[in-house]
Amino acid sequence: MKFSDSFLDEIRARLPVSQVVSRRVPLKRAGREWKGLSPFNKEKTPSFTVNDQKAFYHCFSSGKHGDVFTFVMETEGLSFPEAVERLAGEAGVPMPKPDPQYERSNKEQLGLLDALEAAARLFEEALTAREGRDALLYAERRGLTAVTLKEFRIGFAPHAKDVLKATLTRRGFTEAQLLEAGLLVKPDDGRPSYDRFRNRLTIPILDVKSRVIAFGARALDPDAEPKYLNSPETKLFDKGSTVGNFTGARKGA
Repeated sequence: MKFSDSFLDEIRARLPVSQVVSRRVPLKRAGREWKGLSPFNKEKTPSFTVNDQKAFYHCFSSGKHGDVFTFVMETEGLSFPEAVERLAGEAGVPMPKPDPQYERSNKEQLGLLDALEAAARLFEEALTAREGRDALLYAERRGLTAVTLKEFRIGFAPHAKDVLKATLTRRGFTEAQLLEAGLLVKPDDGRPSYDRFRNRLTIPILDVKSRVIAFGARALDPDAEPKYLNSPETKLFDKGSTVGNFTGARKGA
């Protein structure tokens, strides 16, 4: 379920961070803030601070920080919707009614993400199988180590026209889903759809949550055109707003 900013702000306004945190962390007043021992690391000197005015906590020993929702998620292992529901009940704020259109759209997106993740795994497995031997040798000649292949989830799209289509439809995905995810191509002349990526090294393109939303692929046949092929734009993949390896770069920042 999608929650409006005003709904979340109402919960934050009714529940000071110190009230939620103090259930797990003994706090002492320190000027305008509260201080206590980190709930994330063992320490003797308090480095955990809470600021009710900013509706924010920060743990200097672990680097973790956030609001009441984040704290409940971190300390109780709840998902964001579960944390919202828990705190809304505590704050006496009624939960909003589900938006059928949003729920339907969200379900469709999750189906596409599942299909793309399944494709990524199939490509990874194919690279280390007998059919991917030449692709793996090519990758190794280009200096890609086993660590790099695993880190970037590099795979191999088999040469046959419908390996991916046949495999994923057997697993329950529909042809419409695979087309919408950009994994298949549907000819205009009425011929059957076929795999978009064939005989190529594949590199998943991820969103900010590290979910596969598209692929980039390098042809292994020297005469193949184009040499580099990306997924088309879809509901999940906007080429103009997607930065390659964004999650990896953010971790290293």
